[in-house]
Amino acid sequence: MSPRMHPSTSTATAPRAVLAVTVILLAASIVVHMPTEVQKTLLGRVILHDPVYDDLYASVKQVFYVDSCNPGSGVWLDKAAASTLCSGGRALVFPYLDYRLNQPPLAGFILASMTSLSMLSPGGPEVFLSVFYLLQSILSTAAALYSVYRLTTRGGVYFYPLYAATLLVYGVYGFDVFALPFIVEAFIAIREGRWRRAAFSTALALSVSFYMLIPLGLLAYMVVRGDLDERGVVAGLLSGVPLFIAVVAMDPGYFNNVIGDVLQPVFNNGVFSILTLKASVGAAYAFNTGVWILGMLILYSMSPPAGSRMDLLRHMAASMLLLYAVHPRMVPQTLLLVLPLLLSFIKPADPGMLVVEASNAAIILLWFKAGEASRYLSAILGVEAPPQPTSLGNPVQWIALFRGALTLLYALSLLTQPLGEESEKKLLWRG
Repeated sequence: MSPRMHPSTSTATAPRAVLAVTVILLAASIVVHMPTEVQKTLLGRVILHDPVYDDLYASVKQVFYVDSCNPGSGVWLDKAAASTLCSGGRALVFPYLDYRLNQPPLAGFILASMTSLSMLSPGGPEVFLSVFYLLQSILSTAAALYSVYRLTTRGGVYFYPLYAATLLVYGVYGFDVFALPFIVEAFIAIREGRWRRAAFSTALALSVSFYMLIPLGLLAYMVVRGDLDERGVVAGLLSGVPLFIAVVAMDPGYFNNVIGDVLQPVFNNGVFSILTLKASVGAAYAFNTGVWILGMLILYSMSPPAGSRMDLLRHMAASMLLLYAVHPRMVPQTLLLVLPLLLSFIKPADPGMLVVEASNAAIILLWFKAGEASRYLSAILGVEAPPQPTSLGNPVQWIALFRGALTLLYALSLLTQPLGEESEKKLLWRG
């Protein structure tokens, strides 16, 4: 399997058509993710009885109306506000200050803006959750649409059919979409040689998604290596520090909670989870974490010089894909951030990545049907499979392992393939 290094202009879709398709996909994403209680509040009845899981919405519902009623959860810092919410009342609360959140600061501030506006609406928990879902949908759509627009008009990127399934299933899903505009701006800035802006945008992306540590670390490594000696680049890389300081001022235990969560030996669809068949979860997780860190450092050392910007961008995108493939918590929504960057270097109908994307989308679609899948296997094939989606014997994990292995092979193929003169001519920014 060898990915083609340039998009085919004969199959490229015009920017307006790309944006139209993007709007349709995001509108469909809003519909298929709409929770039943939101449908009942907004439409007066339930139309879609089995909506696709929405991680951010489910987390807010859990924190505001389940954890608030459980003093032992350890989530709530403001016990009085938690009691008010538990009883169905309204309370203006903020992450880090009133309840714990193991997310980067800008993600928390975005969440605070949505929950605060939702809490101002008259009504009970059902109204709050419905308004929150609408705000999440609007902001997610704006972030994704802006990103596709910028990459299509300024980055020369061609979308679809690749990225369609990801937008549909994960466009309105979690925090990752809010980091997308920042990493897209960083990508465009590197392409244009605007390193200060690239550093600043990458720092903001890290303030929304911890996964953006990979490109930020790469830029920092290039500064240490002497490729980027501008003071503005260093200032840009450090621009997110005040946001983290503000969070620590509100919740002094923030970093302890984040680090504790990272060190907790829990696999989430990672390919190295297969090691737990022969080793303890703790040992397998420690080995996987060590491989991931070592791999990141090796990829940094292999990075092209700043003068070869297209080579560098290809290396950055492929590195993000490779490290995603070997991450112990290979959560499917992260592909939302990686695929747009890859589309500068592969065809929008690349068969290998289409298979990766389809299997990635299938994980969340089948996650809550893992029990049904195991029953079908037993009834049709006589294969006994555990009903838990996290079990290696369940079909959901078979798909996750297949996706991880294929992603790893694809990323390695992309990393080892030379750019070539013909591809470089096609990849140069058409400003």
